[in-house]
Amino acid sequence: MTRSRRRFLGDLTLSAGALCWPACVEAPPEPRAPKFHWGVAVENTWMAQSDPAYDGDRRLLDEYALTEHDERFEDDLALARDLGVTSVRTSVPWYLSEPSPEQYDFDWFDRVIDHCLKLDLVPIVDLIHYGTPAWMETGIGDARFEASFAAYARKLGGHFRGRVSHFTPHNEPQLAALYGGALGLFPPYGQTVQRWAELGVRIARAMVLATETLRDEVPKARIFSAELIHWPAAEALFGTLPEEPEARDALVLSTGSFPASLAYGRIVATHPLVDRLASLGVPSSELEWFTERAAPPDVLGYNHYPDLVDFAADGDFTRGGSLPLHEAARQAADKVEQALRRVARYFGQPVWLSETSAGLAGEARAAYAHALGEMTDRLLADGVPLVGLHWWPLLTAAQWRYRDEPSTPLDAFLVPGGWNNGLFDLVRDGGGGLERVATAAAEAFATMVRERTRA
Repeated sequence: MTRSRRRFLGDLTLSAGALCWPACVEAPPEPRAPKFHWGVAVENTWMAQSDPAYDGDRRLLDEYALTEHDERFEDDLALARDLGVTSVRTSVPWYLSEPSPEQYDFDWFDRVIDHCLKLDLVPIVDLIHYGTPAWMETGIGDARFEASFAAYARKLGGHFRGRVSHFTPHNEPQLAALYGGALGLFPPYGQTVQRWAELGVRIARAMVLATETLRDEVPKARIFSAELIHWPAAEALFGTLPEEPEARDALVLSTGSFPASLAYGRIVATHPLVDRLASLGVPSSELEWFTERAAPPDVLGYNHYPDLVDFAADGDFTRGGSLPLHEAARQAADKVEQALRRVARYFGQPVWLSETSAGLAGEARAAYAHALGEMTDRLLADGVPLVGLHWWPLLTAAQWRYRDEPSTPLDAFLVPGGWNNGLFDLVRDGGGGLERVATAAAEAFATMVRERTRA
């Protein structure tokens, strides 16, 4: 394990208490779910595969360790609480919680969850945030992935029953399939459309099994998904699209949300994506499995970063100051709003903005936070079933390039941009640690939440 045993388990006294859970420790129950989930999250991507023989010179990526959240989670959760939020998205680092097959260790995460409950924060727990345990050399390509993921969901759900009821089985399965199957960035480093389809079906089946398991283990479980709907995916993967508008839109939405669209029962026998998947070698029997087993979430999560999705060519939504900042922020929020409305119509169920942030400078992030509040007001006034909004991330984290550039020091990656526009920046303190420095966006986001929770 690359993280020391001390850092993962904490001190011996706390670890010993966790080993006899729940007889030795009485934790507060999970707070009552709020009517609207205002929240934040610490970036929690982890990719444990770093074997030179298979992964080349890539290094382990663990955002909790890189941002020192693994040791400072109490301070970070207090920052979240002080913003006035009601929910926190967090993650179990699976590669640490199951360091070898069927050997589970939740001691560190026990402490995280108990501190959430102490602060009256509802934890929304990601089971997988891209990575798998290192013993799955090929990640989601490993033949054990589906069964191991379902077993992990059962063990985790049972362990935290009574303390956790909100789960995200698989964060952004769309990106996992694209990065692992088509773009060669994540294990198993596939670079074909066929591999994308194969991995997508495998991920979808694992999502269904994990969802069924969580609902079985935790009768009050609430499944909150987190989807990155990649709108250009259909054209990028298939080239030609149907001319008929309805069929075109169906293919764009289902491909952009694949494999979730398959796991959630949106792809039926007559769907235009079925023929495309068949042409890529997906047997019809594999798609038929989902006819009876589809497992949609209780709330459909949608992740949208205007700087990445809508203004990538301009650097960020401010477009170099070509517009007044408040107007640029309003236009950025409008892009998110239109996408949320489209997603809500397509999936036909409650939605939440599970991840969003924008702006390189603190003032730009603050303007975007204000615009998000106005966007939320409009959606709720129009009857859109929006049940939450989470700023991602709480802390400006390490850009993922850290994994692929092993000779570059960490500090070069602790920079904002794209998805990584924190309410707090990380700055080296005099002792070499990472100080949490509030940006203008922290107060703006807190004010925006406070105005709406008091109404």
